[in-house]
Amino acid sequence: MVVSKAVRPTPREVEAHVRKLQERHPRLVAAAAVGQSGQGRPIQAVTVTSADVPDDDKQHVLLVAGQHGNEESGRLVALAALDWLVSRTASETRRKQKVVVLPCVNPDAADVDAHLTPGGDDPSLDHPLGGARTPEGKAVEAVAERLMPELVVDMHARGFTGCSYDMVLWPPMKDYTEDDNVHHAIAAEMALAGERAGIPQVVHPLSWPGWGGSDPSYPGTTRYAYREFKSLSFLTETCEDNSVAYPAADRARSGLAKIRALLAHGNRRHPKLYYSGYSCQMVVGMFLTGIVAVGTSAAERRASRVAAWRNRHAFRRLDRYNPEKPRWKKLLLDYRGERLPAGVGVQTFARGKLAVRSVRADGRRLRPSETDGYYTWHDHCSTFVVAVLRDLQAGKHEISVRYT
Repeated sequence: MVVSKAVRPTPREVEAHVRKLQERHPRLVAAAAVGQSGQGRPIQAVTVTSADVPDDDKQHVLLVAGQHGNEESGRLVALAALDWLVSRTASETRRKQKVVVLPCVNPDAADVDAHLTPGGDDPSLDHPLGGARTPEGKAVEAVAERLMPELVVDMHARGFTGCSYDMVLWPPMKDYTEDDNVHHAIAAEMALAGERAGIPQVVHPLSWPGWGGSDPSYPGTTRYAYREFKSLSFLTETCEDNSVAYPAADRARSGLAKIRALLAHGNRRHPKLYYSGYSCQMVVGMFLTGIVAVGTSAAERRASRVAAWRNRHAFRRLDRYNPEKPRWKKLLLDYRGERLPAGVGVQTFARGKLAVRSVRADGRRLRPSETDGYYTWHDHCSTFVVAVLRDLQAGKHEISVRYT
């Protein structure tokens, strides 16, 4: 362990680190000020992605660090993530994802090793329904609104804990969705990666209001991201103390291992979803009966997901007709929201690896098509079908799938 009063990286060191990355990797790294702190310091957003792949084909990721000035480990891990993202081993992630890092959201507090802004505000809890009021919170929201990210990570530190354990947490999820299951499974993978890198980990939901998780009056960054965009949303905590802590290299290595394990999910496909990428495509419902985002590009699916999610309470009903027949599935969707021009998909399944005989939506026979028909695939024991409902209107809709 290390005993030291040094608090690093400082805001100036963060800026210098980013500047060097830009100079060395001008085709990969772009940095820009997305706001100013209360005292006029720049709040930087650093984008890393491949210029060789169109942005429309990429998932969007937002990594937020330094919202509390006396939690230097968040800034430390953010810089470690940037260093990895420009490396050769991150080439697949750069091709498939656009990653934006805010490495030091609260530079005024970081400059004096303080938790809150000089005005006593906590930017990480500044996301009420009406929008942020602090310049730091507004900067985070401006980037998030532009990205509508598939993934958001808010990186913090367990200040004053010294040589203890790190944490991976997630905010409350909507009932009757796969979201809790997905977050818990990914968090467990992240924790295992962190432990293999050398620091013990704890995983659980954001149950303490101070994290901005369970209490709506504390609108934290992860809760905001899930609420507005249905992002996969995680909060990480790294143990530290100014007087005694694990070596900075150990904290950075473990924090980066968790981020790498998480980013890997954006490069692969969940077996119960058709498209590769982060498992936030299922808007409401479950993998076996649910509403999914549609579109042939990541950008189209992002627009479909966010529009449907912002009308999630208008999906009053999605029921399967019972008793179910083995090779004929019928579903009733009752939607009472605003028109959704980007459309949605109704996902269903049947046991076994079957061929699809016919798919009908409101009596209209659909043809195989990812834009205005249906598509199908198998996992290890089922046949999945998504019926695309383009330009969804309010009302009751019936979907019928016959298998051979």
